[in-house]
Amino acid sequence: MNLQSLLKEQMTTTELLANLRSRLEPMGEKGAYIAAHMPDHVRETIANAEFAYQGMIMLPGTGGVREFVGNPPSWLERRHNDNEYLWQLNRMTHWQDLLEAYSLTKDAKYGLKVIDEMLDWIETVTIPEDLLDKPIGYFTECHPLRVLEIGIRGYKIWPLVLEHLGRSELFTEVVLEQYLTVIYKQVKALRNVSPQLWPKADHNHYLMECLGLLTTALYFPELKEAEEWKAFAIEGIEKCSMAQLTEDGGQIEGCPSYHNGCMFWFGLAVVLAKRFQFQFSPAYMERFRKNLDYSIYSLRPTGKCVPVGDSYANPLAVMSGVYGYFALDDVSWLGLATNLIDVTEVVREASKHVWRALDVRQFVEELHSLQGRQFVLDKQTTFWNRTLDQAIIRSGWDSKALSFLFTCKSPIQNAHAHIDLMSFDFTALGKDMICDPGFFCYRDDEDRKQFKSSNYHSTLLIDERDHFEYISPFKFGPQKPGGIYNVEDRGFYRLASACHTNYDPVVHYRHISLVDNRFVLIADRVEGLNDHSVQRYFHLDFVEVEENKNGVVATSDIANLAIATSHTGELNLLEGRLSDETDLSRPSTRVRFQDRYSGTMTFLTVLIPFQGGQQPAVQIIEEEEGVFSFELGDQYLVSINERDMHISKRA
Repeated sequence: MNLQSLLKEQMTTTELLANLRSRLEPMGEKGAYIAAHMPDHVRETIANAEFAYQGMIMLPGTGGVREFVGNPPSWLERRHNDNEYLWQLNRMTHWQDLLEAYSLTKDAKYGLKVIDEMLDWIETVTIPEDLLDKPIGYFTECHPLRVLEIGIRGYKIWPLVLEHLGRSELFTEVVLEQYLTVIYKQVKALRNVSPQLWPKADHNHYLMECLGLLTTALYFPELKEAEEWKAFAIEGIEKCSMAQLTEDGGQIEGCPSYHNGCMFWFGLAVVLAKRFQFQFSPAYMERFRKNLDYSIYSLRPTGKCVPVGDSYANPLAVMSGVYGYFALDDVSWLGLATNLIDVTEVVREASKHVWRALDVRQFVEELHSLQGRQFVLDKQTTFWNRTLDQAIIRSGWDSKALSFLFTCKSPIQNAHAHIDLMSFDFTALGKDMICDPGFFCYRDDEDRKQFKSSNYHSTLLIDERDHFEYISPFKFGPQKPGGIYNVEDRGFYRLASACHTNYDPVVHYRHISLVDNRFVLIADRVEGLNDHSVQRYFHLDFVEVEENKNGVVATSDIANLAIATSHTGELNLLEGRLSDETDLSRPSTRVRFQDRYSGTMTFLTVLIPFQGGQQPAVQIIEEEEGVFSFELGDQYLVSINERDMHISKRA
């Protein structure tokens, strides 16, 4: 393909390179400032760059450690029975550390490593001339030209080659010609394929793919299609905003990690708009602003987001706050994060994005100012997203607060969801107590199936069956209606109620309540039983768990948890695993109460966090069908019918 044939007007490669350089940021100045004012970040960047230089990279399937991927990388090799290994290797994320190290040190070896790998990739991954004629399914298969990888390379990594090396002698006219020719072929396919894959614009993939298209058009306005690509991408990102960012706040997939990723992607679009002098609509900006709050709501008091669905338990709310600041010139969300995440960790996480700042000096000064400022978290402590069918209720905004996230979405939005209807995640007294297990991996194996299964979540099962069928890592069987239908503040207790019908004709109602900001009540009403076995699972982030008279007690050095229930039945303590990041897990304990029942059954469970050695003794008495009493400082009376739960205190 002749480079000249791609351009609107004839110009020499020398002229094109000069035009490109005029649009690049002053990375030399940025690097000098970062080197002088962020020594910890510089040390970490260079250390990571050295590993990347040696070909030692951590990828899905490598077990949470670095692995030699080849020098240059073996771009076409799929390892560990994991598609994500090949896909993510071909995102070249490791180039970011190499490029930043080059701008910090001016050591040519880092820049040459990237150039060499890029040219090797171009030679190895032969882009077929009939790429546009490939069937749509080709662009979802396991190879480097999956459309998502094209989008990610287009917005995230390959532009960094231009920014960090574009002004240097390493980025020659010959390199520019190869770069632009190969990126053009990919993005042309991206423009054609992506809207066919995501006609509703309702998935994070489409957002990243539009960003890849937009970024290419902005860096190379000389391309014939640049104006159309830019207009299409802006319209596509606007559509993503309307389709994915919910009115209540929260990205439509219901996964906090992906929500925080979307705050990066939607915010980065605004950064590009500022830099290249265009604007997104007021509706887009307002929706983005409102959705930043969900990043704070979905944080556990212990500073990691609840790993609902395909999510990590990580501090990526910080990244959301960074792009809130970049897009809106408002440091509030970064500041609010410091209430729950140690400020040192906030600064460290935020520093990873310093090169994206249009004004590095101002951003670094804002980060340093976080150390001495207080940000008052005055947001509501009861949150209900009706679209996501999630409720988050907490006692306050301090690290010792009691907090739970409760979810019930059926049918699911997409296959990043897990089979976890009416599951919940509970934190108290500075300890994650009952946890969503996370996702561990995307591989087609037993680990993926286990982490997505109902019995790995804190919910109720009938006959030990999943709520709906698991078919493959991203495919489920049909689902029947279910959702959260009420969230309400009733004074000394706050309540969320849900129902699902996936066990038809059996119907399950669950009510979960934070009472007196001291303990949590869970009422399960199950109708239509006919000699069915009923399992109630609680996935505890504890390894020291013992049975006691009315349930179990779990202990740790930080805080403890007592679980009392009205119907113990057969009690089993089962091994579990919790995953905070890809390929890594830690031991946990699953508590299972089970027995056989017919007709309508109502179960009441009390979760009591405590510190010290004195265990709270709670005996639940069923006074009549659906009416329970117990004493916990006060005398409580709990009445449950199919649609509601009422709690009162006796004098």
